[in-house]
Amino acid sequence: MRKIKNFKISIRTREISRIIRKLLNVEELPIEIEESVQKSCFVCEKVIKPAVVYDTFSRESMVFPLEIDSPEKWIAVSPFILTIGNVLQEQYNKNKELFGEYGVQIMSAISADALDQARFFVQKLLASEASDENCELSRSIELPKQYNQEIIKFLPVEKINLSLSDDGDFIPTNSMAGLYYWIPLKKRGRK
Repeated sequence: MRKIKNFKISIRTREISRIIRKLLNVEELPIEIEESVQKSCFVCEKVIKPAVVYDTFSRESMVFPLEIDSPEKWIAVSPFILTIGNVLQEQYNKNKELFGEYGVQIMSAISADALDQARFFVQKLLASEASDENCELSRSIELPKQYNQEIIKFLPVEKINLSLSDDGDFIPTNSMAGLYYWIPLKKRGRK
């Protein structure tokens, strides 16, 4: 099991603006909303402290029993759980005026982007490990909520200050579980 806390991620201001434009169904954001997005991204990037726990299990060991959307030929699986914690919600509650009229939408977009950036960080780490074993990674598979109870048996969520509610949701809610399969690279034939 590996745990990484407080790694750096970059909030993509353009991506947040694109999401807000799509939500509002406009081509250009008014200046005041664009400024709210930029200020919000700047503030949130400084306070987000993502954390992840992950591990890799070989197919033969079958220690990790979940096999969801698995490719045909895989040799290992790397489940992960990541969180960005409650800091965004706390920041929003302290500075609602900073986030402007569409603060809830901006915070939702920032949360989604931060989780996506954290997942990409995990993917880069695992891709490097898989490459060392002559493997590549499958696409990221997000685990549905019904598997949360199962995955926490294999990954110690308390190490990243995460827990489960009675109905199986992660606490804090800005969290996700997923997995990557390791697929052996095809050997090139000699000419």
